[in-house]
Amino acid sequence: MSPEDASDRRSPRESAQNLVRATGGGLLIGLPLLFTQEVWYHGFVLHPLKILFLLGVAFVVVVGYNVTSGFREDGTLFEVLVDSVEAMGLGILVALVALFLLGRLEADMSLREVVGKVALEAIPIAFGASLARSQLASSDDDEDDGGEDGKSIGPFGRLFVAAGGALLFSLNVAPTDEPVMLGIEADWWLLLLLMVASILLTFALVFYADFRGGRPARAGDSPMDHPLSETLAAYAISLGVSVLLFWSFDRTEGTGLRAIVGMTVVLGFVASLGAAVGRLLVGGGEAGAPQGEGAEG
Repeated sequence: MSPEDASDRRSPRESAQNLVRATGGGLLIGLPLLFTQEVWYHGFVLHPLKILFLLGVAFVVVVGYNVTSGFREDGTLFEVLVDSVEAMGLGILVALVALFLLGRLEADMSLREVVGKVALEAIPIAFGASLARSQLASSDDDEDDGGEDGKSIGPFGRLFVAAGGALLFSLNVAPTDEPVMLGIEADWWLLLLLMVASILLTFALVFYADFRGGRPARAGDSPMDHPLSETLAAYAISLGVSVLLFWSFDRTEGTGLRAIVGMTVVLGFVASLGAAVGRLLVGGGEAGAPQGEGAEG
C-alpha cells in the first residue's frame, strides 16, 4: 500500500490520534509563552501589521518544514499547504482555549486585544503541532511513510529548517527584558566570546555529538555542504532571526547600534541552538550512512 493510499484510508481512530499528537506537541512547545506576561502585553500593544507579519513568517516556516520532513513525504504541494493551514488553525484554537482557561481572556476585553494575544501564542503552538505530527509519529507511521532513511535533505533545506528552529527557540526569549539587559551591559570582549561559543557549540552538536540526525564532519559536493560553511550560515541566519524578532517586538526603536548588536548576539546564542536542533531533527547528510560509523570516520 502506498503512503497516499494509507493516508486516504486513515481510520477515525488514527485521525484522532494525529489530532491528540499535534495538540500535545503544540502545548509542549508553546507552554513557556502561554505563561509569559510579556507576550500577553505585546499581543495588545504591537501594531497589527507586525503581528500579521509574524504569523506570515510562521506559516512560511511551517510550510517549509512540512516540505522537508513533513506530514506526507509523497504528498502534493496542495496537501502540504492543507497540512500547514491545519497546523496554524490548530495553533489558534489551542491558544484560544488555553488563554481562556488561564484567565487571560475576559469578557470586557476588546476584540483587538484578544486577537493579538491569541495570534502571538498560536505561533509556537503551530510549530509544535507540525513537529509532533512528523517527528513524534509512531514506528508504524514511519514504516508507512517509507522510513526516515529514505529522505535526503539538501544544504539549503537544512538552512531553511535551521531558520525555523532559530525562530522557535528565540521566540521564547525575545519578548522578555533579559536579552536586552544582557546585551546592553555586556562588554565587547564578552560578546565576541559568546559568538565564538555559539559557533563552536552548534558545530559540535551537529557534527560531533553523534545525535540522531547528526552528520559526519565531511565536506559535501557543494560549498554550502561543508560543515564549517553550513555552521557559519546557520549562525548568520540565527542573528538575522534575532534582529527580526527584536524589530517585531519594538525593541529596536530608539535603540543605539551598540545596544542592538549586543542584544542580537545574546539572543543569537539561543537562536543558534534552535537552528542546530532543527537541523538535527531533519538530519539529511549522506543518505543511508549510519551516523555512528560516519562520525567515527
